[in-house]
Amino acid sequence: MKRLGVCIAGLDGAVASTMVAGAALLRRGLVQPIGLLSEPYTQSHALARWDDIVFAGWDPRSETIHDAALRHGVIGPCKLKPVRRDLAALKPWPAGADRIASFRREHKLDTVVVLNLLPTAQPAASKQYARLAAKHGCPFVNFTPNDCGERALRDVPFAGRDGKTGQTWLKSVLAPALRDRGLRVAGWFSTNLLGNEDGKVVGHPQLGEAKIRDKSKLLGEMLGYEPVHTVRIEYFPPRGDTKESWDYIEAEGFLGQPVQFRISARYPDSILAAPMCLDLCRFIALAARRGERGNQAWLSLYFKAPYGGPPHDFFQQEQALRRYLAGAASS
Repeated sequence: MKRLGVCIAGLDGAVASTMVAGAALLRRGLVQPIGLLSEPYTQSHALARWDDIVFAGWDPRSETIHDAALRHGVIGPCKLKPVRRDLAALKPWPAGADRIASFRREHKLDTVVVLNLLPTAQPAASKQYARLAAKHGCPFVNFTPNDCGERALRDVPFAGRDGKTGQTWLKSVLAPALRDRGLRVAGWFSTNLLGNEDGKVVGHPQLGEAKIRDKSKLLGEMLGYEPVHTVRIEYFPPRGDTKESWDYIEAEGFLGQPVQFRISARYPDSILAAPMCLDLCRFIALAARRGERGNQAWLSLYFKAPYGGPPHDFFQQEQALRRYLAGAASS
């Protein structure tokens, strides 16, 4: 087993605080590893165990992870209580500070991964952290829609872009199923309400443009034609981190008869995103150990707009992940 450091840009955000708190609870055996695709591969691929993962990162706020987790309210205070001391000891570095080398030495880390969880519409800062990762030879994960300047990362393994957590993930599952069932989609209307800090940004007509683009462009590739496709994101503060999403699908069935689907979902956004980020850090550390460089397309199932482009079909992406892991186990 290898010791793994994870440096998070946006350490006091909702996803990051949920991720770090979740890892602390897993380390104590207080929760089950639900939602973690990496967990079954821990032994066979020598992935970092929860005891061997150390977190750090950057944020302009000066909150401890415990205070940030309480502020976001994704995990209740009672559940956080057993790991309160661990989380209260972790405070972010000043934004942009180069602390990776000392972090690696202090904790005797085999691999350090840089994970970008900055808010949408912060490309300049995202590029800065990508350059830091490249400078120190760190694998890099871009879970945001921000442009990170991938050319700077050609000598390290990297993956991204824009985490595929909820509504778009369902779309990447349903669209191939409708296609393979022989139904023709005439139109697909998607809308969602989100009240956290990410919702405030992506609900803005200009600042959320990249997110809307990533959510909109995959449908035609999966179906093989372009139906009418509308995507909306609305900032609604009372919802907090719990997202509400609705999809209405109008399709044409046998004899030209209409077939309609209405899908309603409600879920804490960070609860879906946090285990994905833990997976990505463990998996990309495996890629680094195997000497991989450049875009890790086998991790594309985690992203709305994966580097390297289509396929967006979740089932094809899942097969690519399994093929890579099968090859890694046999080599």
